Amino acid sequence: MSMTKRLLTLFVASCVLAFLAPVQAGSAPLAAAVILAAVFTLGLVVRRAWRRRDDLRSSVAVELNKIRRIYHLGRNLGTETHHRQWFTELHGSVYAYLSEFDKKPFSRFRETDAGFRKLSYHLYQVSGLETEKERALYRELLGAAGAAAEARQRTWELWNGGLPSGAWTALTVLALASGAAALGAMGPSDRWTAAFAITAVGTCFFLAREADDLRHSAGEELAKSYAENVARLEMRREA
Repeated sequence: MSMTKRLLTLFVASCVLAFLAPVQAGSAPLAAAVILAAVFTLGLVVRRAWRRRDDLRSSVAVELNKIRRIYHLGRNLGTETHHRQWFTELHGSVYAYLSEFDKKPFSRFRETDAGFRKLSYHLYQVSGLETEKERALYRELLGAAGAAAEARQRTWELWNGGLPSGAWTALTVLALASGAAALGAMGPSDRWTAAFAITAVGTCFFLAREADDLRHSAGEELAKSYAENVARLEMRREA
């Protein structure tokens, strides 16, 4: 169900509750405090989720930057005849790794570990570094590979860094309590106010849940960024 349909359903359900529930005319200040606490807490969850998504994008950008660096450094090494076959194989490893993300969702990120290991292990197979220039290029290449590996680990940690189920249980209870407080404080002329209050808290809850679940808000975009690097590297030739 889309977010729009979900919110419309929430509003209709809130109106049904508000107009069918008995009038209790409880403490309005208490109800307002509970509702504001729920909205504030859910707002913090949304802010955390947005920051996590931004950090995830930055981590992916670092890895892709280092992959491009590896490719260009390897290409420079490959200008030497005795390294040409090594670069041809490096080209294939980079292409295969980046292309994996065009075939599977980002939630299967760990399934690309083998492709990255093949790429990184291939770097150690270079031989015959005869000049200082070649040795300097190789040192930079290894540094870029290390940074890419660190970025991959950070990416996986961020991807799985959503709130635990226990926290969502507590947030669900808080949202339900705020809805009950709105109904309990409702007077004869407050039914629409209660309906909008319940809708507001429910909307915040759904937005927080959606933001925390990166599979819906960022997965496709992140996978696409890997696949697009094939074009950015202009990997049309075999060597």
